[in-house]
Amino acid sequence: MGVFSDLLHSFLPSHDAFLFMWLLLSIGILSFATAFERWYSIKRRTDYDAPELFGRIKGLLEQKKHDEAYRICVVGGKRLLPRIFACGIKKAESNPLLVPDAMAEESIYAGTTLEKRLNYMVMFGNVSTLFGLLGTVYGLIMSFTAVSRPEVAAIEKSALLAAGISTAMNSTLVGLSISVLSVLAYAFLRAKVDMALHEMDRYAVAIMNFLNPPDQSKAISGSLVRHREEEEIADTDVTPMLNLMIILIPVLLTSSEFVRMGAIELKLPESAQGAGGGAGAGAAEMQESKLELGILITSKGFTLFHFFKTAANQGKADTAKTLADMQPDIPLAADGAYDYGELNRQLAEVKRKSLLEIDKAISPGVSPAASLAELYDIFVKNGSPQTMVLSDHETIKIVAEEKMKYETVVSVMDAARGYKSPDGNVTMFPNVSIAGGIVQ
Repeated sequence: MGVFSDLLHSFLPSHDAFLFMWLLLSIGILSFATAFERWYSIKRRTDYDAPELFGRIKGLLEQKKHDEAYRICVVGGKRLLPRIFACGIKKAESNPLLVPDAMAEESIYAGTTLEKRLNYMVMFGNVSTLFGLLGTVYGLIMSFTAVSRPEVAAIEKSALLAAGISTAMNSTLVGLSISVLSVLAYAFLRAKVDMALHEMDRYAVAIMNFLNPPDQSKAISGSLVRHREEEEIADTDVTPMLNLMIILIPVLLTSSEFVRMGAIELKLPESAQGAGGGAGAGAAEMQESKLELGILITSKGFTLFHFFKTAANQGKADTAKTLADMQPDIPLAADGAYDYGELNRQLAEVKRKSLLEIDKAISPGVSPAASLAELYDIFVKNGSPQTMVLSDHETIKIVAEEKMKYETVVSVMDAARGYKSPDGNVTMFPNVSIAGGIVQ
């Protein structure tokens, strides 16, 4: 149901690929209408019992009842085999030598009538594949354009790239689906036409041999058969295979780029002193305008260090305590597990305060009570500006106690990367630096 709802959503004007989707839908409707019209026309013109009709007409001709045989054929209306019989019978009354020419002319008309607009099905199949390919290329261009912007974080690049690939794959899926159905309809109708033509040739030649000398009718019928066989010769259509190869190349390249963009950006600490200072000291001077966000992971819980906490603790006695003496800001839960949910909430509050300072610098008048999602929207609408106020607002340093499990550090990174709120998802700290004793 997810794929189906995504396909329906791609037809909305707000979707990037809606133009290609509506073009493909139009082609699909034309292909279906053509297939139905051809099926109805072929069924209407071949709606007869050929063996029974042939036996009845042959019996009347043997009894020299040409007029009655001709009336029976005329009653058939637009049915093709009775029309061929009628032409031969009518011409036999005036000039029997011209019977083969009359029946050959009507037989060519019958073949043209049955094959009319039948090749449109192949055209619709190829065009739908090409339009699907065009939508794929457009989606890939949109994806790479989005991820090429330097101000977009890695976690956002993954989302933008995934959206572009979804656009490309939706048009490819619809285009190939229409192409497959068109080719199947063409194969079905082509088989019906071939069977009807072979059946008409068989009984028309038999009536021709009955109305004319065998030597002349044999020569004429042989030329008709060769003419039909020449019409059936056609070059192999390799366009769908070429289109598939053209699609696979950018898809494979995009997949590798998607894996690279989906990786977490990690930065090694500049030095041991820098790592410890980032986690413990923080930035006390306002003029530096650095967030200096850090998380200390210990066996007791999580301890946060950042600009706002350091500024609030200035002049207090407990700021001189060592890390070992400090109580964690987020202690272990009652069951002894780390509280990642509370960590995510506190980091979201730090992010909210950071965005508030940044937004006030670029858009005065921002309400201090604004939510994280509102502040993030203001920040994004301003084009993610490079500001000197808390310029490291997307960076976090993680310092782990000795022999800390790798799964714990990864869970902390997950809690720091983003925040889900009722108003929308917010990217918090995608740039991560790690230090400490981490074990498997």
